[in-house]
Amino acid sequence: MLAVTALDGLGFTKIIAAGTYFLKKYRGVLNDINVFPVPDGDTGSNLYLTARSALLEAGRTRNPALGEVAAAAASGALLGARGNSGVILSQMFRGFANAVCQLDAISARDLGTALGRAVTEARSAVLDPVEGTILSVATAAAEEAVACGARTNELYALGDAIVRATSEALERTPQRLEVLREAGVVDAGAAGFLYFLEGILRFEPDASEHVTSYPRRANRIHSFRGRQDVSANRYCTEFLLCDATIESQGLKKYLTPHGDSLLVAGISQMLRVHIHTDVPQLVQSLAAEHGTLDRVKVDDMQQQHRAFVEERPARLFSFVAVVPGLGFERIARELGADETIVADGPNGCDAEISAAIDAACADVVVVLADNAAVLRAPQNGASRKTVIVVRTQSVASSLAVLVEYGSRIENGPIPSVQEMDDASKRVRATAIAAAATEGLLEAAVLQLGAEAGGLVTLYYGGSQKERDVEHLTHALRERLPKVEFEWFFGGQRTSEYMVAFER
Repeated sequence: MLAVTALDGLGFTKIIAAGTYFLKKYRGVLNDINVFPVPDGDTGSNLYLTARSALLEAGRTRNPALGEVAAAAASGALLGARGNSGVILSQMFRGFANAVCQLDAISARDLGTALGRAVTEARSAVLDPVEGTILSVATAAAEEAVACGARTNELYALGDAIVRATSEALERTPQRLEVLREAGVVDAGAAGFLYFLEGILRFEPDASEHVTSYPRRANRIHSFRGRQDVSANRYCTEFLLCDATIESQGLKKYLTPHGDSLLVAGISQMLRVHIHTDVPQLVQSLAAEHGTLDRVKVDDMQQQHRAFVEERPARLFSFVAVVPGLGFERIARELGADETIVADGPNGCDAEISAAIDAACADVVVVLADNAAVLRAPQNGASRKTVIVVRTQSVASSLAVLVEYGSRIENGPIPSVQEMDDASKRVRATAIAAAATEGLLEAAVLQLGAEAGGLVTLYYGGSQKERDVEHLTHALRERLPKVEFEWFFGGQRTSEYMVAFER
């Protein structure tokens, strides 16, 4: 195997894509073991969406220099950061970018220094760092990178050593944090960081696939719910402070009296704030004295916790998604759909859609489908429900709406039809009905306008297996080096592949 001794911007984009793939693949497992700082069941989703935002910005960069790509990824992660672990991950991207700024590439020996900078800046964003979390595991990874980098200049040998050290540190998290020990789980954020690193090793040239020792069997444990009271500081409040006139440390000191789990990350002009508080409006008002608020998100963690361990969630609105296969059904539910209908064609699903509308948790139901039959179904559904129909161009477009707005279902606001329509149009897709060849897939990617760079997702179905798509994408990466590929099982019977490109 050819040794890889340098990491440039293109390589960095590829490792973000690989890590993001694993976070998407295992986010449900991470959600199920999420008990700290509160058991609200969203750590996996938050980490995935943060990494995905970093990937999309990195993919838009035309400069191959590592410093430029890392800066773009850091900006994307900051804009898309969600939750406690997501903000910490975004600050790791920021620290890494600061370590490699103005560099075209770095060696394996330099990687330890860059990871160390990433962890240092992540810790600086946290008001009161807690050991036994993602911070502890990331610290172990950085320390191993420094130690191993002194012995080897081969990136994948270094990666293997880092993953082993990270896995060992993850095993120790229950010993360092009592709530994890009581629940019988490792820290979800720390496990997500390991998944991200495991994903990177998927791209090891000519090597057999690296198999993670996780996921563990995830059990939703009810015994810890009384011990983790979320009646105080119950609102997880997040926002961006744009055009900030205050430094991060100053803002942190300013907001500290009004909650806990406070993180302030970013640069002086743009700060990402995460805090658990009982006075979200006051926190927003205080921050607004020092800049302009954007991307405000307030979640009731008591409600989330109750939904996670006790009951079906109370929701402002629900999504019902019509999908063409079992793989798409699983993805839609993971992204927030209450009900799904698997339909291969335009006929015969009226009754199923009506039943799904009736079964949805909320009184306002958004139906997502590219299926013409959906237009008739709401008229036959429950009259007490308010039904909003969003016609999408493809199931991939429906998933784009869920990615954008699936996190709003409990706390709103309810997106408008125009907002959801705009989100759906950010994704273009085409289907390949025949047995796919490299040429057919390449033509589909070019048809979608992705040759200049971006993220292409392949959903395989028909007679295709994962090994088939892995083989094809390996060849396509050589033909289209600016394009990042990810793939998922769609399970559709009407085509071998659905090819989607996010602009």
